[in-house]
Amino acid sequence: MRIAATTLKGGIDDIITPQFGRAATFTIVDYDGEAKNVEVIENRAASQASGAGIAASQTLVDKKVDVVLTGNVGPNAMNVLRAAGIKIYAAAGLKVKDAIEKYAKGELEEITSPSGGMGGGMGRGGGRGMGRGMGGGMGGGRWR
Repeated sequence: MRIAATTLKGGIDDIITPQFGRAATFTIVDYDGEAKNVEVIENRAASQASGAGIAASQTLVDKKVDVVLTGNVGPNAMNVLRAAGIKIYAAAGLKVKDAIEKYAKGELEEITSPSGGMGGGMGRGGGRGMGRGMGGGMGGGRWR
């Protein structure tokens, strides 16, 4: 089984970061009851202007990963990972080696729905600044 963890610098002693698509590195471990063959790869998607989650997901699909240990996964990344049959587990803040042990014991919570990501919230217009509301009729000779 191949397990990938989102990490800052990478390695079995690194801490798992809460970001998925913008994680600096992925630490990939071959696991068959013990950690073997540790590989650290740069997440080239992290610096993309958009689509980081999808590109990061595709990297892990290409690396034939079975499990991802992370914190937050957006909806587009989750769709790609799910389509590939990759399971996702919450492990942010744990060392990679500790998270793998917890995963093997069934102690990690599976992430089954996306966390926030892009989409709703402020900043999408919503009628603000569209020429409606305040502004019309002010002045009209009031300040002479």
